Amino acid sequence: MGTDKPIPLFDEWGHLIWMDREEFRNSVIPENIQAEWDHSDRLYAFVVQIYRDGFLKEAEQGADRLLELSDRSEEALLLKGLILLRQKRFEEAEAVLRECIESYSDRGVAHTYLARLYSRRSEDEKVVATLEEGLIREPNQETALHMLTRWSPKEKAIRFLQKMTKNSEAWGPHLALGKLYLEDNRMAEALEQFRSALDQSRRLRGEEGLPQWEEEVTAMTVFALLHKRDEWEELIRLGESYWTPAFLTPFPGMDYAEALEKEGRVEEAVHVLEETLSSVEPEYRQMVQLRRHRLAEKKVQA
Repeated sequence: MGTDKPIPLFDEWGHLIWMDREEFRNSVIPENIQAEWDHSDRLYAFVVQIYRDGFLKEAEQGADRLLELSDRSEEALLLKGLILLRQKRFEEAEAVLRECIESYSDRGVAHTYLARLYSRRSEDEKVVATLEEGLIREPNQETALHMLTRWSPKEKAIRFLQKMTKNSEAWGPHLALGKLYLEDNRMAEALEQFRSALDQSRRLRGEEGLPQWEEEVTAMTVFALLHKRDEWEELIRLGESYWTPAFLTPFPGMDYAEALEKEGRVEEAVHVLEETLSSVEPEYRQMVQLRRHRLAEKKVQA
């Protein structure tokens, strides 16, 4: 990020304004840190914001205060580790992350951050082993799974993911394994893993029966992968079983509708888009309406 890039803010009427970085550093950051000094949740949110905006020295000050307020919670240790990692203070970052691993031994995110550190120090032999340790503890880490499939030889990654799919609470390894099978054109095996990922993520639904974000992201990913390969029949079969208009984003429904359109089932495609409109977030409505209008015209012309 360039050091001269202005910071977007909103005024009291909700209008977007841009502030010079140095003005933000010298006035807004100190005022907010002081105001939230004893409020850990709000301080954490602000520190994450300024970390993302590149104010690392100030973010470190806030992270140190969070460590005090939270008695060195996992969340605060991870944030401090990220800040140190971004500053390339690798030895300090490793010490913080190892403390996190020792204090929260059943958790896996610190392993993922540590693997990222090893990758930046070109300690390649440690990256995969550390990722695997973290995934054994928390198997659904998207970043860790992505890194594993990049850093590990494919056959080794497949063997590890096959073991991880034995975990009844894991959907991420099924999804990652399905992607690897799809790359090798092992379609039947890929679809089996995709179905397992969708089934497992569906189990996260609460008493109201509404899909959780994990289920929606899984459906979005699977449908997009099949859409990219023009696997319309397979996409339709999965759509019939796993798509729901209760998803908050339109993307799974739009992929499903396009597959129906490609197979000449235009009326069904229109119906899917109409159902999508029933619960989709407002910012997506115009996009879906335009697609529905185009398909409705096509249905009339048919």
